[in-house]
Amino acid sequence: MKRLMVVILFSLSVLAAPLHADEAVTARVRAAVEGLMPGQTPDTIVPSPVAGLYEIAYGPRLFYVSADGRHLISGDMFDLQKQTNLTEEWRGKARRAALDAAKPSMIVYPARGKARHTLTVFTDIDCTYCRKMHGGMKEMNDLGITVRYLAFPRAGIPSPSYDKVASVWCAADRNKAMDQAKNEDKVSKNICAGNPVADHLALGQALGVSATPTLVLEDGTVIPGYLPPQRLVQELDTMRRQK
Repeated sequence: MKRLMVVILFSLSVLAAPLHADEAVTARVRAAVEGLMPGQTPDTIVPSPVAGLYEIAYGPRLFYVSADGRHLISGDMFDLQKQTNLTEEWRGKARRAALDAAKPSMIVYPARGKARHTLTVFTDIDCTYCRKMHGGMKEMNDLGITVRYLAFPRAGIPSPSYDKVASVWCAADRNKAMDQAKNEDKVSKNICAGNPVADHLALGQALGVSATPTLVLEDGTVIPGYLPPQRLVQELDTMRRQK
């Protein structure tokens, strides 16, 4: 888990804007936010697009602090000329960097033929709508959607949900074990050392996941909840055109 989080934080640090930050101001801002996130220190402190405001990043969370260290803003910054949410753009990049680091431990159901869309899904074995989504896997793959799973046992660790999903990730054939588990067929308990479920859960929590299924698109956009395959691909196509 520690290794994955280090890679994630390193990936996020390269998202910082290449603006020069005055060392004295940076030190003042750092001192001002000490204790803001207990047990954590900022990953980056860089000037924001607004003069006098600095961006303070803790993993995928972003705050704005005045150069004198007195005022903190927790919220989104918009560019009215470009009609864009600058903060959400940053979050999207942060999510993409974090998910890229987790790719080796994902369970993947590839699209048949050329992939039109790739979804990363935080899933729970005991989630009704997660099972419903998995039931449409063949149709999603046929429609050109690649699905990549990360584990998110909502009951936490330890729990029966954790035992089930960890056993899937520890199986010799993860896809077969996932199919069985999603079909409510019993998967033999096999919790191997070093399984990635705790990493996935921590990653999901860091990205603000609170329910399953939670879908993350290729650009880092988050879609909570289940959509039937045909409606899902229509939604994905529409969002791509709009962007």
